[in-house]
Amino acid sequence: MRRKSIAKILLFSALSVTIVSCEQEFTEMGSDIIGNDPFGFDKYVVQNIETANGETTSANTRNLPVNNFGVYTHSAFGKTAAHFVTQIEMGDNNDLSSFGDNPVLDSVYVYIPFTSSVSSTDSDGNKSYDVSNIYGSGKFTLNVYENGYFLRATDPNNEFETQFYYADEKPMFDQYKKGLNGSDRLNNAANTAQNTEFTFNKSEIKLYAYNADGTPQLDDDGNPKVKERIAPGIWLDLDKNYFQDKFFANNKYKSISNNAVLKDYFRGLYFEVVDAYNQNALAQLNLSQGKVVFVYKQDGTVDSETNQPKRERKTYEFSIGYDSSTSATSSATTVNLLESNFDLENNSVGNLWLKGGNKTSYATISLFGNDNDNSGKADELETIINNNWLINQALLTVYVDHSVMGLDTISVPKQLFLYDFKNNKILADYTNDTSTDKSVFSSGLNTSNSSVHKYQFRITDHINNLIQKDSTNVPLGLVVANDITNSVMNPVKTTDKKTPVTATMNPFGTVIYAPDASNSELKMKLEIYYTKEN
Repeated sequence: MRRKSIAKILLFSALSVTIVSCEQEFTEMGSDIIGNDPFGFDKYVVQNIETANGETTSANTRNLPVNNFGVYTHSAFGKTAAHFVTQIEMGDNNDLSSFGDNPVLDSVYVYIPFTSSVSSTDSDGNKSYDVSNIYGSGKFTLNVYENGYFLRATDPNNEFETQFYYADEKPMFDQYKKGLNGSDRLNNAANTAQNTEFTFNKSEIKLYAYNADGTPQLDDDGNPKVKERIAPGIWLDLDKNYFQDKFFANNKYKSISNNAVLKDYFRGLYFEVVDAYNQNALAQLNLSQGKVVFVYKQDGTVDSETNQPKRERKTYEFSIGYDSSTSATSSATTVNLLESNFDLENNSVGNLWLKGGNKTSYATISLFGNDNDNSGKADELETIINNNWLINQALLTVYVDHSVMGLDTISVPKQLFLYDFKNNKILADYTNDTSTDKSVFSSGLNTSNSSVHKYQFRITDHINNLIQKDSTNVPLGLVVANDITNSVMNPVKTTDKKTPVTATMNPFGTVIYAPDASNSELKMKLEIYYTKEN
């Protein structure tokens, strides 16, 4: 090997270490290598790339880490409406024996925090927040019902394996929902922002202090006294009389001895979205951070003067949502119900449409073309192998088609996920990327050029395995992603095929140019940087 070749390899090795340790500079460093080629690597652009669009059936949405909630309409992808169902659980699996005698509810509320961080605090203690994962500032009608459909843990029709629930099963839950007078919403507060004009309020929530007789406490300036400040989130007051009857009439609560009994007796809450205003407002929620709270009074100690029990004000918190962590405090089953009017068959012409949510619209990517000489390898790949190149880097780049996507940049996926489509597995480059956010493998959406947005993937290890280890040249799958660090494959309905769960959690979409696009600068491409071995 020539000294010049050795020097190139050593330089690239040093650069690779820099990339791994400074993954946040992926895009800039990658662009420098490709655009300026400062190390003199030779570049080969793969000539044969074939792609196809496809769509799965409805995906399993049981116990997703992120649940979508709200409504969003996109000019290219149509309308998505997202609802959810969640069980409730007693804390630490305790029964309701902590309730004293004669409990009477003062209020019942639901609180589900948004993803947020404090940005500033003023002299009075009021906090401002940066809130993420909310798309659009519109409003919709929100109805909360008691869920009447029993959510099983296992499927008796499938050897008691995990019971799956699918995104398209809203009609099934509609059939069994319960409310006031049979069908009226439970979130019936006078404040219409909690029902008929629901919005995602990004402001701090203040809870005020009250005296034992129910009158508000005042601070030194005569203003209502703030008892607690909590981060922005969904706050809904539910009809206390409904829950008084459900849990406390005839001492029903005393028979609810554990969470298994609770989940059968009260099967959770169903949050239904109605698009009454044709406005965009959709949030991505971690339901396991939420809670349902009973505020009530019960008999306490006996008053020595009246010989009657004093009434004590108490609270009891039920957890909601599912948390898969080892320290999880909630294992309540959730189901995300997703509706979409997007039709891939009528849209995927001339480019590749990627969309997540209910069904996954995906692209398959086949590299290196046909095996015309029946050698067992694609002809182009065989040529590369025979060249005895040392592969320094392989970079797959895809470009967004702005002529189709329009001006909506709010919902454009920040990440795409590339994987082994045939075997539903991650690629070697994904496995070998030790960065916490997988940013060496995937750059995410690059918007440094305002008119040309792109996604890039380093698949060097994958290509080297094809060349050096005789690995199978499997088709690759490309989908939208909510979180590429989650590589779990998710079941879909009526087939053994799976889809990445990260695509199910992202209801939005993007359109990318195919490798045969008329604009050669924007078509999908695979560039291989190599050093010749002599």
